[in-house]
Amino acid sequence: MALNFLLVPILIVFLDKVAYGIWVTVFSIVNWIFTFDIGIGQGLRNKLTEALSRNDRATASALVSTAYILMTIFAVVILIIGTILILVIDFQQALNYTAEANGYLQLFVFLSLVFTVLNFILSLYKKLYLAIHQSYVIELVSSIFLSAYLLCIFLLNSFGQSGNLITLILIFGLLNIVISITATILFFRTKKELGMRSGYFNKTLAKSLFGLGSNFFLINISLLIILSTDNIIISNMLGPSFVTDYTVVQRLFQLLVVGFGVILAASWGLYSEAIVKKDYDWIYGNLKKMNLLYLAIFVVGIGLFFCIDLVLNIWLGDTPIHLPEGLVLGNLIYALMFCFTNIYFYFINATGKIKLQMYLYIIGAIINIPLSIYLVGVLESSTGVILSTIICTLPLTIAMPIQTKLILSNFRKGNIAKKPDGI
Repeated sequence: MALNFLLVPILIVFLDKVAYGIWVTVFSIVNWIFTFDIGIGQGLRNKLTEALSRNDRATASALVSTAYILMTIFAVVILIIGTILILVIDFQQALNYTAEANGYLQLFVFLSLVFTVLNFILSLYKKLYLAIHQSYVIELVSSIFLSAYLLCIFLLNSFGQSGNLITLILIFGLLNIVISITATILFFRTKKELGMRSGYFNKTLAKSLFGLGSNFFLINISLLIILSTDNIIISNMLGPSFVTDYTVVQRLFQLLVVGFGVILAASWGLYSEAIVKKDYDWIYGNLKKMNLLYLAIFVVGIGLFFCIDLVLNIWLGDTPIHLPEGLVLGNLIYALMFCFTNIYFYFINATGKIKLQMYLYIIGAIINIPLSIYLVGVLESSTGVILSTIICTLPLTIAMPIQTKLILSNFRKGNIAKKPDGI
């Protein structure tokens, strides 16, 4: 978390405020790729945990091989489609940015696409570590990557090589590939029984990954529309510099989300294991514990809200940041809503009963873009975007605790099995 916070002011200095807005906007677009696995990664996480809980190593190995093969196929298709789109889009107009030629922006977006597609496959190692309850490895790998990334940017600044988006994406992409490959190799060396073998591709398991994954895919694509279109709308309607203002405030309150996410990270796999073992007392106890920890996150969020000016001065120094009325409060409310809802998402996702959240996310995604555009137009500020996000996700914050209670009640009564097709 500290490295992520340190990264923002360094990147703003390295690029400048407007170019940083372009960097953030383009990454919010290319990261859409991670939703096009049709939920295979999430399906792998659930089913691999179940297979290992049953000590079914043959199925576990087949799941891993099948997931990697499917992800590679999708990656190739996405790269081809993405390249065609890049060649026909006028990025100067789309991003409201004319400081660089369209060809330069196309190259930047293309390199971003290539590295993101490669990471699309390599990032499966995260699901593998989560399935064996070693979420700390993911955070450790992330910290190593950010440390190396910051060091490279610092050296470039020292030699006067700042302001180049192409250089920045090359460093970011190559470091990501090297570190992800290393983490993957280390996993398979310690878990040799799960080694990938092309002969282990299993059509039945592929269908089962799709069966659960298709719902996760719809959830991911809806969440992407709700969250990742924010920067595009702001850049197009207000300008790239407003993206920087919005992103800085958003990233500050992401401290709450990331911090609580670290605490919650292992819960998904542990819930899956507890459901297989019918250890419902542990599930109740863990949910209660997470709610108590949420109170600490709530207090930290309130403190951050009242100290925002001091924190920004310490964090960004002389970099001018414009804070529209309501932007800080909106980001606080959304971060607290997201953290609270995640307590229940992790349990519900482990049960596979995700249709209710899927429906609510789809409804939110349908209304998000027109509502964001309308509110930005009315308020004439980026506050309209975060207000739209709050409105679109509020039903989930209300519904998820209720659904959790109903699922647990039915588990207790023995009326419900762990199937991915239930509401």
